[in-house]
Amino acid sequence: MFDGFSRKIDYLRLSVTDRCNFFCMYCRTKDLCSESSSQLSEEEIFRIISAFKKLGIQKLRITGGEPFLRDDIFGIIEFANKIGIENINITTNGWLDSEKIKKIIKSPLKSINISLDTLDREKYKFVTGIDGLDKVLETIEELKEHKKVKINTVLIRSVNLDEIKDLIFFAKKNNIIIRFIELMPIGVANQIFKDEFVSKDDVIKRFKRIKEIGTEEVSAAKYYYIEDFDYTVGFISSVSDHFCKTCNKVRVSSTGVLYNCLFDKTGLSLRDFLNDEALLLKKIEDFVKKKKLIRSLESDMPMFRIGG
Repeated sequence: MFDGFSRKIDYLRLSVTDRCNFFCMYCRTKDLCSESSSQLSEEEIFRIISAFKKLGIQKLRITGGEPFLRDDIFGIIEFANKIGIENINITTNGWLDSEKIKKIIKSPLKSINISLDTLDREKYKFVTGIDGLDKVLETIEELKEHKKVKINTVLIRSVNLDEIKDLIFFAKKNNIIIRFIELMPIGVANQIFKDEFVSKDDVIKRFKRIKEIGTEEVSAAKYYYIEDFDYTVGFISSVSDHFCKTCNKVRVSSTGVLYNCLFDKTGLSLRDFLNDEALLLKKIEDFVKKKKLIRSLESDMPMFRIGG
């Protein structure tokens, strides 16, 4: 499947729930935390995944909210694998019990992205609203031996700019990938963006010797070998150095709305066409053709509504 600028679209980010047990300062506030009553059912998710597979989607990332709050999440993962999607990944806050961790280890998931913005317990509680750092670190410890684990760290000036070295050393010690993500002007993050934004360059200028690592894979992240640490670190710089021209993804919200971009304010409701697969496929293809070349500057859409 190709968009109107001949970009091959083969990556779907699918949000399976609005719910989350965290209240991260850049994602949502407690007054926005009620779950939408129109959340996709398991059967609707199966139909959407099946349609995108037929349109050439090769990579699936399951997001939320917190996807592991769904009782049927492992059934969704197994279905995607059963119909031939091998590159299945998930993003989680890492607040997981031992039973879920065991199921993750046995599942066909290729990688697990875990949010970790600080290694300081009090700052972690401030950012997320939950005293959960120890539990998340335990999750990382248990999963790293069995699955490819990546840490997602949102750069927040007052929270972790002084922890960059500690976070890199933590990743190196545990032999896991860390990606630093620029704060994006989306939803509630607009309220703190001006004061808290940290660019990729603000970070890498702190290092004496750094070299970009080329990769053939289309990715939002750029990876750099930092000689100071003898380790490779990723950066997702969607504000200071956006990657729109090579974007290969679309996303579906937990209510079944297809968006061409995280910053889009309007989308296509797929639920209107789920009973007619031929029409569904055509509607998706036609909508993806309208994908913009460059993203909008900001969005008032809450991050958890469109899928983080």
